[in-house]
Amino acid sequence: MNTILLIAGNTFKETIRSKVLYNILLFAIGVIFLSISFGEWSVFARVQVMEDFGLATMSIAGLLLAVFIGVGMLGREIANKTCYNVLSKPVRRYQFVAGKFLGLTTTLLLNFAIMAAVFWGTIAYMGGQVKVSLLAAVILLLVELAVVVSVSILFSVVTTPTLAAVFTLGFYIIGHYNDMLEVSLMKQQNPMWEGVLKTIYFLLPNLEHFNVRARVVYGLGVGWDYVGLSVLYGALYTGLFLLVASVMLDRKDL
Repeated sequence: MNTILLIAGNTFKETIRSKVLYNILLFAIGVIFLSISFGEWSVFARVQVMEDFGLATMSIAGLLLAVFIGVGMLGREIANKTCYNVLSKPVRRYQFVAGKFLGLTTTLLLNFAIMAAVFWGTIAYMGGQVKVSLLAAVILLLVELAVVVSVSILFSVVTTPTLAAVFTLGFYIIGHYNDMLEVSLMKQQNPMWEGVLKTIYFLLPNLEHFNVRARVVYGLGVGWDYVGLSVLYGALYTGLFLLVASVMLDRKDL
């Protein structure tokens, strides 16, 4: 465990030095502040518009962080074989993967805490209420992005940094349109194509389970039992992807 925490600490230190991180964070905070103007122009309730824009901005910013920092850092380490310095020591491959994941998610959590503080501050400034459902939405966003980070680590292990970034973005898009695959399956006549779609549908997580933005914005509420099940759902997929990444890294000739 100490080895994992040591790798996580070094990963966290490396990521917070990245200029990309601060650029994405400043962009996200700027958009959140800009949502005040959008609320003024909208014919709908200003606070609703701000909540919608704020949660969407946090989701996109988290995705960019997972791709450009997660894939960029780990992918370069593996491609340039600079991870030799760590793996040549008595460090197991699963410890390396777990440490990298923990360090990256800690960076993500810190950035989410800053964005959430700005987000809730702007809502309070505009006279809105900081609802408990907003906290639930932020938690589910973080769980979703933990899944994305685990996938980015897996792709970084098996392919080049550029392709890993493309595949991670593709995973994110397909994950949010997983429900559409079920509709396509019902209409499919080609057995081979049906088999491909069915495999994708059952293997990939449905990221829409973590998207409760509409319920939060329109005040429908989010049950904590749903949040708990979604966290468990995300944790299972995260563990699966990290396990596969560890196995693939163990087989990789580094």
